[in-house]
Amino acid sequence: MHGLEFPKGIYSYHTNQEIMKAKNISTKALLLYNLSQNEIENPTIILNDFCLHDHLPAHLEQLKHWRNLLISNKTYKRRNCPSDLFLHYRMTIKLLEAAWLLKEKSTPNHPTLDKTEQALIKYLLNKEQQEITFYPTSLSMEELWNPRILFSKLFKQYKLKDYRRILQYWMSEALSPFCSDEVLMKAEIIIVYENLQKLYEACWLIYERANKTQEIQN
Repeated sequence: MHGLEFPKGIYSYHTNQEIMKAKNISTKALLLYNLSQNEIENPTIILNDFCLHDHLPAHLEQLKHWRNLLISNKTYKRRNCPSDLFLHYRMTIKLLEAAWLLKEKSTPNHPTLDKTEQALIKYLLNKEQQEITFYPTSLSMEELWNPRILFSKLFKQYKLKDYRRILQYWMSEALSPFCSDEVLMKAEIIIVYENLQKLYEACWLIYERANKTQEIQN
């Protein structure tokens, strides 16, 4: 049962250096990113910053509000502060860029587990659910066991450039004081929205587990 330990964390400086070297990322490449050089070298900084900025339900609620602005005929109210939505957009873009940098070290594996091992995984996850505040609800059991696999799954249908394009368009539509005559693809909205939900939850789980590990080590 030793193989059923939670997957190793991704909070390794050397691992992140390998990622940077493998992708041949230079300072010049910053022109294509919203990340600083330090964040490119250590993308887990973005995960930590995202989780420290607010708790998981607040992030999910803001994402839901953003989605609702897109699928309804409502316009962004002037009394609402547009900087809040812009900040959320920026954090989400940076989170996607961090996930893209980390995905090469997050290739999912599919070990064959017998019924006893599957039952043990379910037991450990249920136990963890009692210990972590705001436990994810959108992730599969496989994704709960190893949330890092989200980093590769996210970019199967949409590439990083696609997410940038889509979210930039979402941002302009959500903040527009006028109802757009252009029909947004609701299927695309649903897929991207659900992908971002899972990304938020996976990052939150990685963050919480890292904190638990640090508490034990101290």
